[in-house]
Amino acid sequence: MKKIFLFLLCLGFSLSLFAQKVLPEIKIGTALYSSAFVQGQEYPLVLTIKSIAAPVTLAWSVEGYGDGTFEINEKALKDGTEMFMGQPGLGATKLGDAETYGLISKTAFKTLTDTKAFTYNNIKFKVKTPDSNPMKIGGKEIDAIHVVSDEGKVELWILNNPSLPIILQTVGLGIDVMVNEIK
Repeated sequence: MKKIFLFLLCLGFSLSLFAQKVLPEIKIGTALYSSAFVQGQEYPLVLTIKSIAAPVTLAWSVEGYGDGTFEINEKALKDGTEMFMGQPGLGATKLGDAETYGLISKTAFKTLTDTKAFTYNNIKFKVKTPDSNPMKIGGKEIDAIHVVSDEGKVELWILNNPSLPIILQTVGLGIDVMVNEIK
């Protein structure tokens, strides 16, 4: 009887560990291997974290197009309300005081976690519950918050990381990105 109880306890513990979501470590040098979808075409995109202190610098590279960086200043990192949606220019792109790229501001993330909703680019988002489409990378479920716009046309998966709430996937923005691997 003790052996059965011990076996069931170990099995339950193992299953709970297996079911946990993964929160990848994001640090300088972390690369996000992604796919960018523009007008039905898929392009390989690599985003690399060059700096995690303001200005946050994300290097990008698109095979066959070129490379550059996005610089997100301290004000935007803290309180930004807009996502840069244009085509990146080669070289350095310094974003405005309200603009972020590839992540949402810390204030927007705090609002999201406190109220289960936030507004970005004048689009109101709310947490999608229950989440029937969790974010998976490498077959593992990632600790991400899945949000959907009020009208249901735009979806984001945001890494559950208050220090750097990276957007892991977008749907419905016209230029959509999906992170496939984090190294």
